[in-house]
Amino acid sequence: MNMNRTIKTLVFLVLSTMLLSCTEGQNTANHSDETDSYMGQDWTLKNLAGQSVQLSSFHGKPTILVFWATWCPYCKKLLPGIAELDKKYRDQGLKVLAVNIKEDWKPEVYWRNHEYQFDTVLEGDEVAKIYGIKGTPGIVFIAPSGEVLGVKSFSDPNHPLLEKFAVQGIALMKIMQENKARKTK
Repeated sequence: MNMNRTIKTLVFLVLSTMLLSCTEGQNTANHSDETDSYMGQDWTLKNLAGQSVQLSSFHGKPTILVFWATWCPYCKKLLPGIAELDKKYRDQGLKVLAVNIKEDWKPEVYWRNHEYQFDTVLEGDEVAKIYGIKGTPGIVFIAPSGEVLGVKSFSDPNHPLLEKFAVQGIALMKIMQENKARKTK
């Protein structure tokens, strides 16, 4: 049991270090003392089908929030890569959610035209403030535990943080599930 806790801690530290230290060519919101206040903070927004989507429903899964707008040229560059990441890791437990902000057009038309398969929620401007997102695209990495590991801004659809977070987040999720299963036996 101590070995699993050690592995879980190690994976968490690697994820945290990777996300907090990688700053090449990107803006990073400064959350040094504020990160603890983000843990457990929940919110609910409507998706394109009008259904409520609640952040806490993703607890236990590595989650990437992508803040976007239809008019944003950097989002247009990033979203196809996010769609590929979602397609590759969705069945393994990764949750990707696009959060539409600062909108002046029709996100439902944009989403339908691009045939994205991951979900998007609308009117996320207040949610963006929670994470210190000031522009688009903004990316929030949330560990399976619910802790915000990092807030980044980049448009590279092949940015190495995306793949690293997916792989390591899924590994951490599996360790958490194994530990939970052991406790229930």
